[in-house]
Amino acid sequence: MNRLVVAGLWKSFGPQPVLAGLDLEVHPGSLTAILGPSGSGKTTLLRILAGFERADRGTVSMGEVVLDGTRHHVAPEHRHIGYVPQEGALFPHLTVGRNVAFGVTRAERRSGMIGDLLELVGMRGMGHRYPHQLSGGQQQRVALARALAVKPELVLLDEPFSSLDPTLRAEVRADVQAVLRRAGTTALLVTHDQDEALSWADHVAVIRHGRIAQMGTPESLYARPGDPEVARFVGEANLIGGRLAPGGRTVTTALGTLEVSTDAPGSSRTGGEGAATVLVRPEQVDLVADPDAGMVRGRVKEYEYYGHDAVVRVEADDPSRLGEVVVRITGGVSWAPGARVGLVVRGPVLAWPETTPA
Repeated sequence: MNRLVVAGLWKSFGPQPVLAGLDLEVHPGSLTAILGPSGSGKTTLLRILAGFERADRGTVSMGEVVLDGTRHHVAPEHRHIGYVPQEGALFPHLTVGRNVAFGVTRAERRSGMIGDLLELVGMRGMGHRYPHQLSGGQQQRVALARALAVKPELVLLDEPFSSLDPTLRAEVRADVQAVLRRAGTTALLVTHDQDEALSWADHVAVIRHGRIAQMGTPESLYARPGDPEVARFVGEANLIGGRLAPGGRTVTTALGTLEVSTDAPGSSRTGGEGAATVLVRPEQVDLVADPDAGMVRGRVKEYEYYGHDAVVRVEADDPSRLGEVVVRITGGVSWAPGARVGLVVRGPVLAWPETTPA
């Protein structure tokens, strides 16, 4: 398998560019997620990679082969790239087996490959059924089998789980991940769902204003976002104002004086001081019943229980200095709306001086 390299990619529809010099590398055998809001250019990028659209400028290469460039354009059917659209897009008049076999040679059909693919995606014995006889999750498995049938070097997945209900979405997502790992296939998923990107991919790239704002492992992206906007997009974030002390090792905020971590791109480094934006993740905040006078205090506004954890939204006593604080807790303690609580922050926080470009 070859590495996918996207360099300086531009694409406009009208006066405003959708992609604005985007760079991206996807390593062989990896699962990569492109995470971004609607209109950020995710699907446009995928369509250029598949060959359905041409870039205005820049190159798309697979190994030594240029797929899209100023003087080169390889047709979609010759790119060895599989594509799984949002709704599966199965042919309704063809059986499951014939859908999977669409586009492969007669010899490959006779080889038993179709049955092997159906078994790989958990659809063994269902080759005679038609798409309308399948659930949404089963249709997406068939779409994946069809994409794998052409023996692709890369599989592109265009928000393929978005139309499924939450429980089925998680199940199908895990199944697709397992199938791709067993097949050793390189895959690129586009999504606007943070949980989906962080739980599914080896690497996550956040797309913003037509460029990759930051790329890394799910763990590094969540723990060390490059700026406040990325921090907000890859999980719930309490972003509050603060003032860095000389040297940048502590920051004074409405939640107290906090230790500053320097282990993040773009965050405060030794020597920084002055106004800053501070990131406090919800799981860093502890709630204290019957708070004493020295604590930051507030009232529980909402309590949302999810079984494995709960989210508590706290309204601070002094809203002019501190707005709503989101707290994530584990355990069986229930906090009733209106309850008086104290807020205590654990561990170092990230702080970006206000002069740092976002």
